[in-house]
Amino acid sequence: MNERPSYERILLIRRKALGDALVTMRAVLEVVRAWPTASIDLVIDRPFADLLEGLAGRVEGSGGLRVLAWPPVAGKSWLGVLRGGGYDLVIDWLGSPRTALWTMLTGAPVRVGYDLPRRRWAYNVKVPRNQSAGWDLRGFAGEAFLDPLRCLGVTPAPWRDGFADAGVQERATEEFSDRFRTWLDKWTRGPGVRVVMMMSATWSAKGWPAGHGAELYRELRRRGFNPILVTGPGDEALEDQLRELLPGEAIAPPTTLLELAHLMGMARIFVGTDCGPRHLAASLGVPTVTLFGPTDPIGWNPAAPDHVSVRTDVECSPCDLADCPVPGHPCMVELTPGMVIEAVERILGDGSL
Repeated sequence: MNERPSYERILLIRRKALGDALVTMRAVLEVVRAWPTASIDLVIDRPFADLLEGLAGRVEGSGGLRVLAWPPVAGKSWLGVLRGGGYDLVIDWLGSPRTALWTMLTGAPVRVGYDLPRRRWAYNVKVPRNQSAGWDLRGFAGEAFLDPLRCLGVTPAPWRDGFADAGVQERATEEFSDRFRTWLDKWTRGPGVRVVMMMSATWSAKGWPAGHGAELYRELRRRGFNPILVTGPGDEALEDQLRELLPGEAIAPPTTLLELAHLMGMARIFVGTDCGPRHLAASLGVPTVTLFGPTDPIGWNPAAPDHVSVRTDVECSPCDLADCPVPGHPCMVELTPGMVIEAVERILGDGSL
């Protein structure tokens, strides 16, 4: 391989969903390894900044990786941040019209982004999208997020999980609420293999029915597991349904993302929908069983035996629609707790049941 160019100031743009940001972190770490003396800024949406700063802390001490939260605090000029950064390389992993404009406004001599209509004008290194037609994905998104580096002459290691080790958990312990500490101590003292479950998702079409989740919880308890259901912001209706079906101790208290990271790291396995916390589990090296309906496991499930996808053979799945237009939502409703239990057995084996 030819000697790669040297960069002193690098801007990485990875806005929007938590799951996308976490799946991209392996590529971010590869940038740090490729240019260890560079100062690197990573743009993340503000709600996720604390968690990603915890991950970034693992690589500080080389050139330094700093998280920039979007939107900026009141009174701070984002244009000033972009123009004043002195960046000589920008990689835009989101590829929206807005982030394409940001990339151009930096004035960086090397601007890397996806070769898409209404975006490609902003980049002088254009990357083919992990997309063959429409929403169809050719391969796992985490591996595809390494493509911009390949276009820069870098040969990254293959994507793998478990890149967020105990470092983020150790940082989180300093910021736990007393309520969470008390609850976590009680849960971790319980007998059985610990399982974190999550039935909701940002897209309504990805969600699993509360009744299915309650049935799965009861079956796991019957088999000697120590499961806990986690809900998040916007899950109030789901939580109300679960509380009608299950005892109160079945549901974890509200958590921050740093608390959730620690909770997830204490689990033996995660079972849930295609959601951000599922990607957080994989980031921590926790095996996952993921319930897929509208999204394609080829694009969003790591190709590894510790990460099992479960889906039905409904003809309309995957559709990549945020809201299901089909009466009865068959791709998720017909995905039964029994199918999920079989997937858990595939990962843990009979010896853990």
